[in-house]
Amino acid sequence: MKKIVFGIYISLVSFSIVLFLQILFYCTVLPDNFFRENDKREDFQVKAYPSVSVTTQKNGAAPASNLKNNNSKMTLMLYGIFPIKDVTVNQTETPLLIPSGEPFGLKMLTEGVMVTNFGSVEGKMGQSSPAKEGGVMTGDVIISANGIKINSGTGLSDAVQLNENETHLTLIRDGEKLELTLTPEKSKVDGLYKLGIWTRDSCAGIGTLTYYDSRNCSYGGLGHSVCDTDTGEILPLSYGETVPVSINSVVKGVNGFPGELCGSFMSSSSSGSILLNTDCGVFGISGNKPEGRSVPMAFKQEIEIGEAVIYTTIDGMTPKGYEIIIEKVNYNSDSAVKNMVIRITDKELLSKTGGIVQGMSGSPIIQNGKIVGAVTHVFVNDVSRGYAIFAENMYEVSSTLSPEQTQQNAA
Repeated sequence: MKKIVFGIYISLVSFSIVLFLQILFYCTVLPDNFFRENDKREDFQVKAYPSVSVTTQKNGAAPASNLKNNNSKMTLMLYGIFPIKDVTVNQTETPLLIPSGEPFGLKMLTEGVMVTNFGSVEGKMGQSSPAKEGGVMTGDVIISANGIKINSGTGLSDAVQLNENETHLTLIRDGEKLELTLTPEKSKVDGLYKLGIWTRDSCAGIGTLTYYDSRNCSYGGLGHSVCDTDTGEILPLSYGETVPVSINSVVKGVNGFPGELCGSFMSSSSSGSILLNTDCGVFGISGNKPEGRSVPMAFKQEIEIGEAVIYTTIDGMTPKGYEIIIEKVNYNSDSAVKNMVIRITDKELLSKTGGIVQGMSGSPIIQNGKIVGAVTHVFVNDVSRGYAIFAENMYEVSSTLSPEQTQQNAA
């Protein structure tokens, strides 16, 4: 009898430990906020974790003030029995977006100039870099010099010549504005006063358009920020535009060496503005509505582990659908753009590209008739797999835009 009781005791303790670890796991990996469609108040499931449901709190509905703001408090439940934690559920209209997959070109001018590296100036005392010695760091964005607004490397050089004894810089570092005073060095080579830095003031590239929102004529693309190739920092945007692109060829990727889409700009005429360069992608306004019909956007809890389709372009200008598997959904990733792990399974795409290649970033992902996200990164050591971002994260950015912002930016 004692053995039976002891066995039951051990089983209960083991069950309690496993249950506690499960609850702790879900409490950590699941978010504190969800969105869902208006007028739906019933319980719902987190489809990537079938054992987790979201349930109306037992003490009744949320306060009337919350309901007016379309917010309510609900509880995450494990197996419908064990509470995990309370969450906020935001009621909203389900966005209708036109998935694209078309390639597009990006032309961007930076706000200020970004310091990418240091060089040496040959002066009276030999080789020196006044900028490095004066406290400038790579990744700094110089926005003015000697009181002159800076938007190009040439503009910075001209401003330095205004005062041969001192150069007063205003720069942005990690979001903070700093003031530095440097002593430029007169170059023996050309007689100009120099700071000994390399800067970047523009960039161009190819990406993929994720979706178009007819409600405010906005678009979202790329799924991640445009960064400086040398520093890895997000390029501060002053002005940008999109242009049509045609894909001419593909460099096939192999494990260890991701491939890329090779294309050419079809026109110098702008097809849209770029208003934002953010962690979640590039966003702007465009009058060029892509072909196709609008589909609902999936909220993150609606995304399932399993089959899906990406739309991307590997030849010409017309996107095509290819089969993939969503292998993992990560709600609380440290990265805003690494919300899902996907794997290419389509034999045609694998044979032509090897998997995910550069330029494919932004390719929309469709599951159960809804747009769930976009491709963002390739795994270098397994080019058939990569990361994807939630469409919900991208839409939160593009929904704030309006056509008037394009006119203001142009002015």
